[in-house]
Amino acid sequence: MNNVKFTKNNGVGILILDSPKRKNALNSEDMLLLRDILSRETQSDIYALIISGSGNVFCSGADLSEIISIIGKNKKDQELQSNDMSKLCDAIQSFPLPTVCALNGNAYGGGVEIACACDFRIAVSNVEIMVPPAKIGIHYHPAGIKRFLNIFGASATKRLLLTATKMSEKELKNVGFFDEIINEGENIIERAQDFIKQCKELSPEAVRGMKLSINDLVMDSVNIQRLNSRIKNTLESQYLERQLKSIKEKNSK
Repeated sequence: MNNVKFTKNNGVGILILDSPKRKNALNSEDMLLLRDILSRETQSDIYALIISGSGNVFCSGADLSEIISIIGKNKKDQELQSNDMSKLCDAIQSFPLPTVCALNGNAYGGGVEIACACDFRIAVSNVEIMVPPAKIGIHYHPAGIKRFLNIFGASATKRLLLTATKMSEKELKNVGFFDEIINEGENIIERAQDFIKQCKELSPEAVRGMKLSINDLVMDSVNIQRLNSRIKNTLESQYLERQLKSIKEKNSK
């Protein structure tokens, strides 16, 4: 059974985690499929991507039954399983188009990291999050901790990971986790599409380049050659040429 659905609507890709009975937990196969979709859509005709879930939970992270089945049996399998979530979130964060996490409900563990890997977060009301590896006895992977630090800051990240307690909507608002909380009765996917549609009219080269450069700076992985290449792409773009032509025409009147 396919636990991931992908559709397109008016130039926006919509990825739905679709295993509500498992609270949209992701096994290794699901995470590989998600990465394949992200890789494919990098060169597609969409201008933005929305990630959401079905049911009343956004995502409960890695499939606990899969984790339990490999812990203590094969060190390599344990590392691979941890790497699957890390690689998925890396792929989301490095996806060159704007991404919106449409939180249809609570998020747990890797589900929180997926939300943090997105550029924007829109949520239904009363969303809570929790990251429970300390309860299980697992050290969260470093790239994920870095993502939490970037969104929550050091104090809230310590609370999230070291106490494994839930953070409420009010607490999440205070640390700037949400870009928007929708009104009761609004459709989360429709609102996310409306939120991101402003990007459609902007320079694709500038949006792509600046998104990736911001992420590189945040993750301390700046490559000067890549940075200069992105700047060059904007300066040589047809979009800039059209804008400059339009400005000249207006000034000549």
